[in-house]
Amino acid sequence: MSSRIRKTRASLPAFKAALPVALALAFSPLAAHAADWAPTHSHAALLKTVTSTSAGANKAAVTHTSYKVNRRGLPQVQSMVTALDNSKPLHIAVSLNLRNTDQLQAFIKDVNTPGTAVFGKFLTPDQFKASYSPTDAQVQAVIAHLQKSGFTHVSVSPNNTLVFADGNAATVATAFNATMKTYSENGKQRFANDSEVMVPQALGGIVGAVIGLQNIEHKHPMNFLGKPVTETASTTTQATGTAVTHPTTQFPTIYDAGNTPTAFNTTVGIVTWGDVSQTQDDLNLMTASQAMPTTNVRVVPVPLGSAVDFSDDPASDTEWNLDSQSIVGASGGVKQLVFYTAANGKDGAADEELTDAGITAAYNAAVTDKTPAKVINVSLGEDETVANQSGTQTADDAIFVQAVAQGQTFSVASGDQGVYVSSGGEFASPTGVVFPSPFSLSSYSVSEPATSPNVIAVGGTELMTNGTAWAGETTWNDGVAQADDGNLRIWASTGGKSLFENAPAWQASGLGASVRQVPDIAYDASSVTGAQIIIGGQRYSVGGTSLASPIFVGVFARVQTYANNSIGFPASMMYRDFPTHASVLHDVTSGNNGLTANGTTYGYNAGTGWDFTTGFGSLDISQFNALAYTWGNGSPATTNPPVVPTTLTNGVAVTTQGQAGSSQQFVLNVTGTPTTLLIRTTGGSGDVSLYVKRGSAASATSYDYSSVHANSNNESVVVRAPAAGTYYITVTSPAIFTGVTVQGTYN
Repeated sequence: MSSRIRKTRASLPAFKAALPVALALAFSPLAAHAADWAPTHSHAALLKTVTSTSAGANKAAVTHTSYKVNRRGLPQVQSMVTALDNSKPLHIAVSLNLRNTDQLQAFIKDVNTPGTAVFGKFLTPDQFKASYSPTDAQVQAVIAHLQKSGFTHVSVSPNNTLVFADGNAATVATAFNATMKTYSENGKQRFANDSEVMVPQALGGIVGAVIGLQNIEHKHPMNFLGKPVTETASTTTQATGTAVTHPTTQFPTIYDAGNTPTAFNTTVGIVTWGDVSQTQDDLNLMTASQAMPTTNVRVVPVPLGSAVDFSDDPASDTEWNLDSQSIVGASGGVKQLVFYTAANGKDGAADEELTDAGITAAYNAAVTDKTPAKVINVSLGEDETVANQSGTQTADDAIFVQAVAQGQTFSVASGDQGVYVSSGGEFASPTGVVFPSPFSLSSYSVSEPATSPNVIAVGGTELMTNGTAWAGETTWNDGVAQADDGNLRIWASTGGKSLFENAPAWQASGLGASVRQVPDIAYDASSVTGAQIIIGGQRYSVGGTSLASPIFVGVFARVQTYANNSIGFPASMMYRDFPTHASVLHDVTSGNNGLTANGTTYGYNAGTGWDFTTGFGSLDISQFNALAYTWGNGSPATTNPPVVPTTLTNGVAVTTQGQAGSSQQFVLNVTGTPTTLLIRTTGGSGDVSLYVKRGSAASATSYDYSSVHANSNNESVVVRAPAAGTYYITVTSPAIFTGVTVQGTYN
């Protein structure tokens, strides 16, 4: 668990004894003395500087107030900053500290250690709440304080770790001794607190952070939208292979899934915001085009106080489409795909309603779900300093540690800005002039929540292939391009050192690290070699670590199905076993995630073993599956369920489809003494072949009759005076086939 999760100041019995005092303070008028307030992990989002000029002859003294954003580099606010009007609604989340954190860490270690009494006995959400969540009494003390301060629509998350409420600048001032400011940026209203967020002393050991007080920055998607995919799309050939985009269903072949089962028995989650109807429509188009079954989808809307509006955000649809289609393609299909989607306002991207509070609430929905996802994808991130200073990092860590205790794994995109996350990857003006101080090309930053020690951070590579065979990978760095504002920015795999998170034990021992280092692993992320994603019915090439993380999610979901979902959070086992299991890894040893300016190269270089660009590198799925199975409970492995042939009725046609290289099985029971048996395929797309055998399964190597014609779906087998019995029919194709009619007729 991260050091950002603060222990309560008193044991539970002591707190109960003090509860009447706490409640009395919560309901009493707040005193103006500093001694009456306790700090939280939420600091000023706007840093105020007041300067004065001295009075002179015939000249009065002048006071000037300026503001900087509290993130790495401290950028200056260029617009006029004024007090936030009370008419602006604020939707906040109060994050409460976990209890018994030392015991929780001991449990997490033991639950992933074979031979211990609790190995593999992951907690349910109710069990976690009973042992480690804030008590009901603590929650009620916070609720009473919020209501007394004027907040409305107060509600509590199922695990007691978040209290949601609606208020305004006045209620924030009363409840948290904080002042709220506002200004305009690019036509949007920004609001933020310009003072420390505090709570009454009686709540000091209970409240960890208050989030939702600023919308200057919130987590953003980590994708790189490339060009539309056409039949004449260009490719780049190198000695190590070809740089070309791929349908997501090809990644299992490229990364050697072999006989690893699909994720048919594992539920996967995705954290999103807004309405995801378009994403579901495009996912259905993708599965239909790849001859895959329709995905079982469940949407979990996550409101925040009275913020209950979910609107389509076309810019973010690219992200949710990339996540969902890559997971389904890499996994071969999941048991269920769950969208945990945060409220984003009536006007989507044009609304200022979405804040980190809503996104954190969506994380929390994934760990409190009664039928929780085993693996959850997060293709979102922001400058770690912003997340830390706002208290978001504290709130997020408390959620991710619950996931680990419950045997869930969050996979997080490490970032697409190379080593310059704090500036959104931007480093120079449109004319190439490097930004002035306080920006520095030598000052690196990383992304949250990828830096949490309770998630798997996934970096990016550029993938080379020979057809669908892996041919090599380098560090993803698509170079420099213009950002939306015209400035120059870098597109590359983010990696580096956390400024705030201590190294987890597995990095301290495995890497000798003192702080959390990212990424842990990597997969394809280049828009040049990335995924072909359907967006609004059109196919585009898309990259970014938002591709890399979903690929890992799909891979790990396969592995979980094989191990009967018995594997816990895998980080400690990865760092223990990967250095001695080279066959599992594609070690990425070339490339850089920075840039070269004035003859100096900035960023980190890839090297042998773990590095700051791609972690351990990408994983060979078959080899990883065999190794990771040993991390589970040892129950008999689950393989793909046996194919149950479709029974044909005499003279009745059925329609079939299949992925490239797959087979569809049918049986026809022939009775009596017919004169002729005709089995045929017609129509549709692909290039099918037909194999027939009486009495046992037919295949390309074992059959009584066959019909194989190149570039045709019109295949037929005629049997004169067929013997009664069961005839097994196999339809296969080297390419995707859809809409193919299969019919068996005897008379």
